Amino acid sequence: MSSLFRTKLDKKFDDRTARFHTSVVEDLRMFEEDIDGTLAHDIMLHEQGILEKEDLVKILGALQEIKQEWRDGKLEIGAEYEDVHEYIEARVIEKIGVEAGGMMHAGRSRNDQVLVDMKMVSKKELIEIAENILNLVQVICDVADTHIEDPMVLYTHGQHAQIGTFGHYLLAYVDQFLRDYQRIKQCYDRVNYNPLGAAAIGGTTLRISRMRTSELLGFDNIQENSVDATSSRDWAVESASVLSILMGNISRFATDIVMWSGKEFNYVNLSDEYSSSSSIMPQKKNPSTIELIRGKSAEVYGALQELMTMVKGLPTGYFQDLQQTKIPLWRAFDTTKTSVEVLTGAIKTMTVNTDTMLAQTKGSFIYAVQLAEVLAESELSFREAYKVTAQVVNNLIADDRTLEQLTAEDVTAVAKELFGKDIKVSSGIAAKVSDPIEALNNLRSPGSPHPAEAAMQVENRKELRERYWKELDFMKIKLVIAADNLKNAIQTHTA
Repeated sequence: MSSLFRTKLDKKFDDRTARFHTSVVEDLRMFEEDIDGTLAHDIMLHEQGILEKEDLVKILGALQEIKQEWRDGKLEIGAEYEDVHEYIEARVIEKIGVEAGGMMHAGRSRNDQVLVDMKMVSKKELIEIAENILNLVQVICDVADTHIEDPMVLYTHGQHAQIGTFGHYLLAYVDQFLRDYQRIKQCYDRVNYNPLGAAAIGGTTLRISRMRTSELLGFDNIQENSVDATSSRDWAVESASVLSILMGNISRFATDIVMWSGKEFNYVNLSDEYSSSSSIMPQKKNPSTIELIRGKSAEVYGALQELMTMVKGLPTGYFQDLQQTKIPLWRAFDTTKTSVEVLTGAIKTMTVNTDTMLAQTKGSFIYAVQLAEVLAESELSFREAYKVTAQVVNNLIADDRTLEQLTAEDVTAVAKELFGKDIKVSSGIAAKVSDPIEALNNLRSPGSPHPAEAAMQVENRKELRERYWKELDFMKIKLVIAADNLKNAIQTHTA
C-alpha cells in the first residue's frame, strides 16, 4: 500500500531505504500505548464537537480490534510502514474507510503522538524499576538485620581501616538505593507531563482539550509550551541518567560480592542458581551473574551517552535524529530492571561466612584509631596521640606482635620518647582496643557500626521503605484510575 504520509512525494522509498528509515521494531514496545493515546485523543475530539459520534464509534471499534489482534499475535508489521503510528492509522482506515478513519489524526502530529507514547511507556518502566529497588532494599535490610552484631573489617584504599559489622556495611547500600528510588520518583514527576496536543510544534487551530487527554492517559499536567513539548528529550536523558547512577551503585556493590566470594576472602558464598562453572576447570564456581551486572552497567552508561550525543547539537524543533532516542532508552530500562532483579535474588540466597569475617579482625590493626582516641582523652592532643599510636604500631610490627599483645608500657614509653610526657594508660588497654565486640560497643557517633545504632538504622530504613512503597502504590493507582477512565469513556461513547 502507499504511505499515508508521502502524498507530496512522487516516489516511495526503495527497500533498503525503507528498512533504514523505519522505526517499527523499536515502536512495537509502545504499540498499545499508541492505541490508547489515539482512543483518548479521539474521545476528546468528539467531546469537543470536532468528531461526529458515528465516526468516533467506528474509530473506537477499529482500534480495539487492532489491539486485540496485537495481543493475539496476529499482526506482522514490515518496513513498508515508517512507524507503528502509520500502521495503526492505515489499518483503521482499511477497516472503516477514510471518511471516518481519516479524522482520527485531526489536531495532532506524529511529533506529539510519539512523545506521549514514549512517556507512557517510560512512566510504567520507571515505576517498575522503583518497585524493584524497594524490593532490593527490603532484602538487604533483612540480611543486615541478621548481621548487625557480626564484626568485619572495613576497608579504605583496599587496606584494613576500621572495625565494622556486615550489617552496617549493607546499610550503606540501603541508603544509596533509597536515594536511587528518590531520584527515579523525581524523574517520574518530570516525565509526567502530557505533550499530546502540541501538534508538530505550533499547536492546532482546533479547540482541543489537553487536560481531558491527560485525565484519560494518566498525566498530572500538560507540557504546556508546544515547542518544548515536541522538541525536548531532556526527560529521556534524565531517565537514563538516574538509571546510570543506580547501575553505578549496583556495580560497586557487585564488585564487593565478586571479590568477597573468592577463596582469598571467602566472606560470602553465592547460591548455585546465581553461579556458573568452567568449561575446563571442574572445581570452579564463578559469580558470573554478579560479574555481568558490572558489565551491564556500561550498557546503561552507553545508552546515556548515546542520548546526550543525539540531542546536543540539534537545533530547536523535531528532527528525524530524535527517532533514535527510543532505542537506547528502552535498552537502559531493560538492562537496569533485570540487573536489580538478579542482584535481589543473589543477595537473598547467598550465605555469609561470619566466622571468616571475624577471623580477619584478629591480629589486625583496625583498632589503631580507637587507641589514638583513647590516648587523646588523657594528656595528649589528638595529633600527639596519633603519632604515638603510629609509632606503637610500628614497634609491634617490628616485634611481630599484635594489638592483642599491647601493654601499657608500650604506649607510655613512646609518649615519653616523642613528647617527654608521662601519661597514664590502663593495664587493660589491649582488651579495650583489640576485642571486636568491645571496640564496636565503644563507638559513640551516630551512624557508626555500633550494633544499637545499626539496629536503629534498620528500623528507620524499613519504615522509610514502607512510606515509599505507599507512595509508589499511589502512583500505580493513578494509572489504574486513568485506564478505568479511558475504558468508561469508550463504553459511554459506544453505548
